[in-house]
Amino acid sequence: MKRHRIIWSSLLAATCAGALLLCAGLLECSPIVHAESASRITAFPSSTQPDQVCLTWSGDLRTTQTIQWRTSPKVKKGIVHFRERSSQTNEYVEKNAGMSEVEDPGTSNDPVNNRFTAVLDDLKPATTYAYRVGSKKGWSEWAEFTTAPQTVAPFSFIYMGDPQVGLDTWGRLLHSAYERHPEAAFYVVAGDNVNRGGSRNEWDNLFHAASGVFDHRPYVPAIGNHDCKDDGPRLYLDLLTLPDNGPKEIGPERAYRLDYGNALVLVLDSNLSKEAQRPWLEQQLQSTKATWKFAVYHHPAYSSAPKRDNGDVREQWGSLFDQYHVDMALQGHDHGYLRTKPMRAGKEVASPAEGTVYVVSVSGTKHYDVEQHDYAAKAIDHLSTYQVIDIQTGNENKLTYRAYDMDGKLQDELIIVK
Repeated sequence: MKRHRIIWSSLLAATCAGALLLCAGLLECSPIVHAESASRITAFPSSTQPDQVCLTWSGDLRTTQTIQWRTSPKVKKGIVHFRERSSQTNEYVEKNAGMSEVEDPGTSNDPVNNRFTAVLDDLKPATTYAYRVGSKKGWSEWAEFTTAPQTVAPFSFIYMGDPQVGLDTWGRLLHSAYERHPEAAFYVVAGDNVNRGGSRNEWDNLFHAASGVFDHRPYVPAIGNHDCKDDGPRLYLDLLTLPDNGPKEIGPERAYRLDYGNALVLVLDSNLSKEAQRPWLEQQLQSTKATWKFAVYHHPAYSSAPKRDNGDVREQWGSLFDQYHVDMALQGHDHGYLRTKPMRAGKEVASPAEGTVYVVSVSGTKHYDVEQHDYAAKAIDHLSTYQVIDIQTGNENKLTYRAYDMDGKLQDELIIVK
């Protein structure tokens, strides 16, 4: 369980360490504090009532569930009550949460929060649980989560590109996805979760917008360059408890692996050295028996925006995607929509059986122009979307990928059969 106290007098040391990493080519988002972040006001200050209730994973998806939330410093203890939703009684199990104190003097009207994290374990696979969080000072509403299946079974999940800007509008898109596709098991976000990662008021906006969704379905984020603004990804790492099974070379929770049903999801940190993550990435791809393989990261291997290119992503990671046949790479950063043709070694191939499909999307309101490339199968500019990836099992293994806009209009579709 994490327990930490953020001491801002240590920022100088963190900045120096970041500079050393930057010189070593390991860090693009260095922890440099900017003057404009010195004083801010959050629209959603903490109180004794628990809020920002959010599901993530940090253990076995079939038998554990991680839950985090926050309160004001007046609350010193956090508890989870949970039971199987199908239970015929009102009896519940009680689990104590660990507490961490998060200080941010720059958020002038709410500089200190207490953050609580509980990992529920010994759960039953493929089972829906009802839960609430809080203490004698106040309780959340009852919400629910469902554990991953023990064996291969059909499932779907949502993928979104950068929220970053316009988080109230992004929240409406998120809720649109949840209302239209309640069966989706989890939500992948490919980085730039907020615009300035060192500004806690922006994370407050994100969690407020996600209320009613991320407390029912796990949040699976990647780190974007904007999540590192001002202070590195300090708040990203402090506010979220994620799997600690990634490459040791880059530090815990910056990259990680999830296994859900017959799918492998590898979340990478494209802000850091791609080469440093390559051995871990290859090991995961070598060892998996998953039918479907997904990579999630921020900076695209095939860009949609003009004058952008990330050749190191193609060289270090794309070559492994080719060798071990990653089905789809889910990306962000370029603030447009692009789905490539199946690609292998930088060239179009005849079918998804021979190459990887790379997708760029944006879910917030910040949009860039989209450049038409030979590798594009579908390109759309100035449109916020969410994507549903549906995996069917049985006589044939089928993946159905669909992109939708705010109104639920289908914008793109791809079917892959194995």
